[in-house]
Amino acid sequence: MADSVRDRSPVPWRRKLVIERSLVPQTLSPQRPRRTLEAIASFTFSSVTLPMSRAAVEKSGVRVGRRPSALRHTSALTCFATLAATWVVAASAVAEPLKAQPGIPRTSTPAPEAEVYLVPLTVRGDTIRIGVPANLTRRAGYDNQPAFAADSRSLFYTSNRGDGHTDIYRTDLSTGLSVPVRRTMPESEYSAMPTGDGKAITVIRVEADSTQRLWQLPLDGGEARVLFPEIKPVGYFAQPNDSTWALFVLGTPATLQLAHHGRGTGEVLARDIGRSLHRIPGTNAVSFVQKGSTPWRVMRLDPDTRRIEPLVELPTGSEDVTWVDSTTLLVGSDTRLLRWSRGSGTGVSAWQSLGDVGFAHLHHISRLAVSANRQWLAMVAEATPRSAASASRSPAATYVDRIDAASVRRGINILAADSMEGRMTGSRGMERAARYLESAYKAAGLVPAGDSGTYRQHIPLRKAQGPNQVSGRERPAPVESWAQWNTLPAADRLRTQNIAGLIVGSDPALRDEVVLVTAHYDHIGVRAPVDGDSINNGADDDASGNIALIEIAKALRSGPRPKRTILFVAITGEEVGGFGTQWYLRHPIRPLDKTVVDLNIEMIGNADSLAGGKGKAWLTGYERSTLGDLLADNGIPLVPDPRPGQSFFTRSDNAAFARIGIPAHSLSSYNLITPYHSPKDEPSVIDVEHMTQVIAATARAVRLLADGDRPIWHPGGQPEARRR
Repeated sequence: MADSVRDRSPVPWRRKLVIERSLVPQTLSPQRPRRTLEAIASFTFSSVTLPMSRAAVEKSGVRVGRRPSALRHTSALTCFATLAATWVVAASAVAEPLKAQPGIPRTSTPAPEAEVYLVPLTVRGDTIRIGVPANLTRRAGYDNQPAFAADSRSLFYTSNRGDGHTDIYRTDLSTGLSVPVRRTMPESEYSAMPTGDGKAITVIRVEADSTQRLWQLPLDGGEARVLFPEIKPVGYFAQPNDSTWALFVLGTPATLQLAHHGRGTGEVLARDIGRSLHRIPGTNAVSFVQKGSTPWRVMRLDPDTRRIEPLVELPTGSEDVTWVDSTTLLVGSDTRLLRWSRGSGTGVSAWQSLGDVGFAHLHHISRLAVSANRQWLAMVAEATPRSAASASRSPAATYVDRIDAASVRRGINILAADSMEGRMTGSRGMERAARYLESAYKAAGLVPAGDSGTYRQHIPLRKAQGPNQVSGRERPAPVESWAQWNTLPAADRLRTQNIAGLIVGSDPALRDEVVLVTAHYDHIGVRAPVDGDSINNGADDDASGNIALIEIAKALRSGPRPKRTILFVAITGEEVGGFGTQWYLRHPIRPLDKTVVDLNIEMIGNADSLAGGKGKAWLTGYERSTLGDLLADNGIPLVPDPRPGQSFFTRSDNAAFARIGIPAHSLSSYNLITPYHSPKDEPSVIDVEHMTQVIAATARAVRLLADGDRPIWHPGGQPEARRR
């Protein structure tokens, strides 16, 4: 597995993100005693209580969740339903607090559930492209209100894990770990926004007595403080400058108030406003949504002059916007994402479509957040049920028992032995590894697919002109052609090879199509000693993937022939620039236009708790194509890559195939904990039981791909070709 170009630290595939403070919709559920929300809302003003039906509540802009008992709080599978907090009931010059009434039975239908999704964002000049949404939460409870962190590596969101208590959680995009910022029972927090220095978050806190105010929580665990003790109940907020806050204050009607540090009260500037309140990037201005009549409008407030001006009308049913920059807004409209640019008009028709993401099994897009570096969009949407792919009628399940753990252990002990000298491309140890793979492919019964009836696809190299930037040792460099190689001095000529073998398909209509199964067999060789050991054995990276290729080939050869041809390729040069893959793409063994998929196997030697533990794996770029769902629907224990910030999809050999249009993904169970690019990545650290289970599942996956539907890209899923 190759290091990221940006960061060659001991953690693999790490991509340094530059995600700082983002401007996001700040949201909160209506005030509720002991953190509960009634499905039958009631409003109290003067001495009169008005129970409201669900229809009346939703007409006013509130969508109500469910609770686990008579007064049910949302805690259903995966995420909770989107909760709006815009209460527009009666005209009033004074915003009165809303008092939720305990003991009212739930009689309405529970609202649908929602998820937090992460969407790659590409901004080049006036062009904006969105990638494929990846579900970031995928857990039971209330997950909503995303905001990118100032530390550039994580996302804050509001979460309830089913205990009736709500906290702010933080998911590290590189490690995939999600932890509460702090547990504050009996208080609950909502709507986190990180401070500019990244040292604290500002939140809405629902206190033990149901008071709802603006608080600040230091991230180092320091004492929390209330910012405006007398202003309540606050629902949403934005901070146009260091001393000024724009607050959505719940009442009849809800009001927009300006508050200043050192002053006890707020100044009312607008009424009947919506929940989407933001600082406009690069300015001291604030945007808010004006309700009270249709269509709703996005407005701009200058807090210095108090001037309010309309910007654009909103599509019907939409109210949550976010800014990409000082002139560009995004909004969701069911399954579509829309953009508006200042100067393009003020009517609804000024919104332009960025794309429809309904294929990702979601709808009702609501809260949005854009990272400060404009590389990520976070959005809340409701998950929609999807029909599982039809089960394969192939005998794939029979191959589970044909993976022998003892054979897996023997293979790892050989390919990651000290005698292989770390398998550096072009080295003596790499040649030993190639010979072992040739013999293993032959023993498995694979048809030679290399040059001149051999298993070897030869690749010309030359000695590098300078030292390796990582190790200080020379490493080989690719040569464009054998003709160029022949012009080099003999002392500078090197060669390496991909190792390739086939199982020829049986179906006359499909056997010309190819399922490509790959793993790189090079590693990083001999480097500076660690605890007296200088050989980087690469047991997990990626001897494990190559032993998988061998065992899968043996299992499939022992059963009925697949319909499509399966091509196994052990790839060279991944650790030094990926030139083994590049050579293959220029000199394909089988036509690229007949290659239906590349399944790359990368580091499966240890279990990853984020994938589900022993015997489970994750797939890079799962959401980009139909491959992941196709396999998971047929019982393959596979989940999406839980660490999107690592950009694993683009950091192994699959990426080169993907860029030319072949659906290509890496299957892995790397956990960021076990040794990587270290002499400690030895056979002794491999969990053979786990690895054997993953190989068995992958054998079934390969058979499904050989006999079943071919994967296709989702819209926006194929990565762009590299610019030359």
